[in-house]
Amino acid sequence: MKKFNEKQILDLIISKFGIRSIDPCFGKDDVSIIPLNSLDSKLHENMSLTITCDMLVEHTDVPPTMTFEQIARKSMVSSISDLVSKGVKPRFALISLGLPRTLKNSEITKLLDGLSIVSKDFEIDIIGGDINESKEIIIDCCMFGSLSPKVNIPRRNGAQEGDYVVVSGTFGYTSSGLKILMNNLPSPDNDFERRSIDSVLNPTPAYKFGIFLASYFTSSIDSSDGLGSSLNQISHMSNVNLLIDEKKIPVPSKLREFASMNGLEYHDLVFYGGEEYHIIGTISEKNLLKISKILTTHKLELFVIGQVEIGHGKVIIIQSDGNKKILRNRGFTHFT
Repeated sequence: MKKFNEKQILDLIISKFGIRSIDPCFGKDDVSIIPLNSLDSKLHENMSLTITCDMLVEHTDVPPTMTFEQIARKSMVSSISDLVSKGVKPRFALISLGLPRTLKNSEITKLLDGLSIVSKDFEIDIIGGDINESKEIIIDCCMFGSLSPKVNIPRRNGAQEGDYVVVSGTFGYTSSGLKILMNNLPSPDNDFERRSIDSVLNPTPAYKFGIFLASYFTSSIDSSDGLGSSLNQISHMSNVNLLIDEKKIPVPSKLREFASMNGLEYHDLVFYGGEEYHIIGTISEKNLLKISKILTTHKLELFVIGQVEIGHGKVIIIQSDGNKKILRNRGFTHFT
């Protein structure tokens, strides 16, 4: 029998433990939302607790040359990205560490310094956790935010016909950077190489974009599993088709040259890289006009890459030559 992959294991967990009475999207979205009055009817009747967690494991998540401070940063960024993709400001975190016996005191100190820097940069209080011995570095981050019921929380299943598909940043740097680090591939120029490697070693969540804009979206997701996978998640869960114009996707100007000189598939670099931590959302035309002032005030970029159509869960790419093709649902998945 073929072994379960990551998503199949998650589906099994949801089927056995899913708290549908509290959050109907439990396990099927970036965050879980628990109304506090579900714990006690007299407790914070109008507030909900928003929770997410993510685990960093050294052999799958730490590329060559990543420092201990950068490892710590990455372990928190993934959870921050999940929350802000829903417009929720992260407030508290529980950090559990699995540390090898061979780790030096100075290296442990650098890990803790990294956690401290991120917590200060994003105003997140680390309130506890656990420490254990392991064969490699493992960091589990459980992060919390709160929200008012008056605030719209876009889930993955809310895309509507006529909505625009928008993204917060450029795709292709991270997949290129990882290949440069892992395989020592040549780069078109120093700037492309620097930006690509930095996107891997110092990932940055679309914090302001999410906090200020996500509540205007009908659906949203972060792109940590890759643009292709994220688009397919929204189309599948919303039961719509997404028509994406390839020419409108923001990519590095040198990406095609990098792909060509190294015998790589350009579309794989754009759609199947992952760990870019951009936000992908769908938004009505009315709200798209409404947020123009917010974009200007906070100096944010938003890229419209397509539109939502009636359909049954397909992502259709309009290629540069005008032809259309179905985008396969492929991205990074553990145990595959």
